[in-house]
Amino acid sequence: MNYKLAGLLLAGGQSARYAGNKLLSQHPIANTSLVTYSAYQLKNALSDDTASVQSHIEMLVVTGKWDKSVRDALSHLPVSVITNTNWQEGIAASIREGVSYLAAGKPLVDIEDKHSVALTHSEVVPSHILITLADLPKVSSYDMRELIEASKANPSHVVCSEWLNEGKTKLTVPAIFPADAFDDLMAISGDIGAKPVIMEYKKAGKLTSVPIPNAEFDIDTPQDWTSLY
Repeated sequence: MNYKLAGLLLAGGQSARYAGNKLLSQHPIANTSLVTYSAYQLKNALSDDTASVQSHIEMLVVTGKWDKSVRDALSHLPVSVITNTNWQEGIAASIREGVSYLAAGKPLVDIEDKHSVALTHSEVVPSHILITLADLPKVSSYDMRELIEASKANPSHVVCSEWLNEGKTKLTVPAIFPADAFDDLMAISGDIGAKPVIMEYKKAGKLTSVPIPNAEFDIDTPQDWTSLY
């Protein structure tokens, strides 16, 4: 298998419990916005990976309700951004939007000059997509590199993050999905994310989980920052 990895950062939520766009809140350690922190972590993980699609084709961000402010926050980064106009449905709509865009082989952004590059369909279509969320303040590029290494070793598997909550094992994104899972991802609906696909692959014996304790923490309310740092 010619392993070609693309990154998908989901930033389309409405921040219903934050009274504003939580993705623009200040990350107290990185000293930048939460969405910028998340984008940098994914970008760095992909940049370190020689198997990234064409090495200079890296990642796609899907926005939603807060499209303009997220685009403004990421304007200095070499990333492609598309808008999920159906953001009210929930996270599944953003996954469908992003995966369908990547699977169609549409051009991403060239890191050197931020212009779309004219590559053939086979050069742009990824064999795997790493999906992560923009509101995970502790997930690092190192965490995602652990997932990438596990995916290379098990390319036919879904590779997901594993963490414990009150003694129960959780299997979540960040996660890497092979091309065989793309149709499944594009079939999900509602506000449930990629969990059905992860569980489907677990049942089929084609799931590899990697301990990523940082995946437990997300930001829903301003108080969440206080409890984390």
